Amino acid sequence: MPKSAKPSPGVLLRKPFEDEINRCKNAITTNPNDPTFYAYLAHAYIVLWCYGFIPHAEALPPATEAVEKALAIDPECGMAHTVLGLIRESHWQWDAIESELKLGIQFAPDDALAHNWYANYLYANSRFAEAYIMAETAVTLSSDPGLKIGLGAISYFTQDFERLKREMLAVIADHPDYAPAYDWLGMAYIQLQEFDKSIEAYETAAKLSGRLAEILGGLGHAYGIAGREIDARNILNEMKEYAESVHVPPVQIAFVYAGLGDDNNTIAMLERAFSEKSWELIFMRTEPWFEHLHDDPRFQRIVERMQFLPLG
Repeated sequence: MPKSAKPSPGVLLRKPFEDEINRCKNAITTNPNDPTFYAYLAHAYIVLWCYGFIPHAEALPPATEAVEKALAIDPECGMAHTVLGLIRESHWQWDAIESELKLGIQFAPDDALAHNWYANYLYANSRFAEAYIMAETAVTLSSDPGLKIGLGAISYFTQDFERLKREMLAVIADHPDYAPAYDWLGMAYIQLQEFDKSIEAYETAAKLSGRLAEILGGLGHAYGIAGREIDARNILNEMKEYAESVHVPPVQIAFVYAGLGDDNNTIAMLERAFSEKSWELIFMRTEPWFEHLHDDPRFQRIVERMQFLPLG
């Protein structure tokens, strides 16, 4: 197949958010005074940034413009406040983030996404008991399997990997084609040192997602940890090829280098992630794959520049 005819990587998971952008834009043309459409338009752009499909510089201007319009129409638009919190997150404005996420829930108490995003913020800051309440509430409000990933993430960052495995296997039993569940299952197996099972899970996730870079980073890490250096470097080459046409999150490349034990290139990719304002950096202090770097002054400098709040 000619290079120009290759399917865009990750299109299967990216397309729903691109469709949401088009849907909201079309709705705005006929309902220009409905704040909901502006808020969800902004949310779609922010999710594309969070998932690494587009860079911060591409996502934030349209998201910010849409949120401002939503709040100008209705200052109590819950989704608009939730998205504003995520915009604050992109600028590492930690106190302001929480205030907006709380307003998102206050004005939309039945919105599962509002609870999920607040849970995300809480477990990034090791406030796990609060995060679990928010994540559980989100699951009760919606049957979307993605919300169960939030519960799994808490298990991951509290390093309860057996629980994470059980949670993801349960999601897969109900949704056998849901790529993110295999992604997180692969994370569990890595930490449990069941590398063959991890690689199998990641390869399934890669296939189901259309070889999304957010999943290839984990697959490359698994190959590296398992001693399959050639396979890990092939993943690096694949990601570099993708980067010629689509955005590839630097943190995902850092994951592969971490699996290979290449600290210098891991740090270099984290530095690039900081310069690009990559969303995934909010987890850098609690990510098990970076634990070995915690005493590295270069890693510590990035943490300092993030201006995090104290953990817990």
